[in-house]
Amino acid sequence: MKKLLLLGLTIILLLTLTACSGYNGIMREHLSNEANYHDIEATFCSYKEAGDRIYLYVSVENKSAFDSSEANSEEIRLELVGDNCNVLSEALAKEEICEGNRITVKCSTWIYMDSTFYYVAELKTQSQTFLSFDDGLKNIIKYVNNNKALF
Repeated sequence: MKKLLLLGLTIILLLTLTACSGYNGIMREHLSNEANYHDIEATFCSYKEAGDRIYLYVSVENKSAFDSSEANSEEIRLELVGDNCNVLSEALAKEEICEGNRITVKCSTWIYMDSTFYYVAELKTQSQTFLSFDDGLKNIIKYVNNNKALF
């Protein structure tokens, strides 16, 4: 009886530790495929730094690339992860990208399970590229590979 209880607790502990942390193979494959990123014309609203991520809040007129749940959203939250945060944090802090600026982002518009993966791989204005797609995608791939789930 004690062995069964210990086995049950071990399984529950493993599932708890791996359920929400890391990227599984499906996620890594999807986020590594450049065909899964879409060009989005947007208006920059604001940003928020949260740990190892930066969230960009943008308004988008054409939301067809996004899930239908975004249809009534005034702002969409896009994410910068890994080295992409380092690339853009200085530009955001220096207000090189300001509220009301028109930007073009190339991002994933994927919802997997109960989470959105609106990862930004490119960000530019008409006059300047802040994050190139090649560098941005390489940084996302590096980030998800460095944060693999156990299962």
